[in-house]
Amino acid sequence: MKSIVLYNFINEKYGKPLLVDIVPISEINKYIETEPTHRLTFYDLTFIIGGNENVFINQTELKVKAGDVICSIPGEIWSWQQQTAMQGYALLFEEDFLISFFNDKQFLNKFSYLRSDRTSPLIHLNKKLFKNVVTHLEQIDREIQKGISSSEHMLRALVYMILALLEQAVVVPIENTEMSSKEEQANRHIKAFVKLADEHYLRSHEVKFFADKLFITSNYLNRMTKKYLGSTAKSYLLKKLIQEAKNLLDYTTLSVAEISSQLKFETPSYFVRIFSKYAGMTPKQYRDKISLD
Repeated sequence: MKSIVLYNFINEKYGKPLLVDIVPISEINKYIETEPTHRLTFYDLTFIIGGNENVFINQTELKVKAGDVICSIPGEIWSWQQQTAMQGYALLFEEDFLISFFNDKQFLNKFSYLRSDRTSPLIHLNKKLFKNVVTHLEQIDREIQKGISSSEHMLRALVYMILALLEQAVVVPIENTEMSSKEEQANRHIKAFVKLADEHYLRSHEVKFFADKLFITSNYLNRMTKKYLGSTAKSYLLKKLIQEAKNLLDYTTLSVAEISSQLKFETPSYFVRIFSKYAGMTPKQYRDKISLD
């Protein structure tokens, strides 16, 4: 049985690590034509400037037209028409792009259209608001195209402006298509795990802790997170811990050993090894880099 293709974020497309991108729909057409149904591990806000088609998010049919924005969170399944005629832009970004700067692990949950419990993934902007947002999208694209000289601070500011403006949009009601019981159950487990991880990741790193709270096995939880979030449950938890470690390195004077203890790593050496694996540098190198910036 063919599995659903999983797309991860490409973070070195422009010559340096960058966790945000703007991609015209015309540019992703080649991927849609070969894999019209796929899953994303990152946030995707697709702005429709022309065309009128049906798109599915998690088997929910969206009747999409100009002025609409499709709001997708990590783990969701897209199904396009194989040869889409729609025009527009996709704003893609990883969670770390914003929460590492705003120092708030709940930052993205504050936007109603990005919450896992939102009533619809489709919103609509009036002409004036849509034009304003597109202007910011074009500014982001110009900044990104500068490559290694692009400013992450400028890009974050522009993305934040767009996210704030989208709160003024109108939610487009949808009729839920019937989902298979297994798929529905898996979605419930993933949403519950993400919520528990936000609440308890500083308390426990163990997958069993979260699996027990969900009344499922650790193996099943790992299979579901790998399928829906692009990583094992353990890796998902460690990524959150590393982000918190970055926050502590950025905003406190705690030593590496103190941060290791606060985040409940077994030893400072194990913390350094895990941090290096996920951040690409040691905690000390990260702190030194931040102080130079």
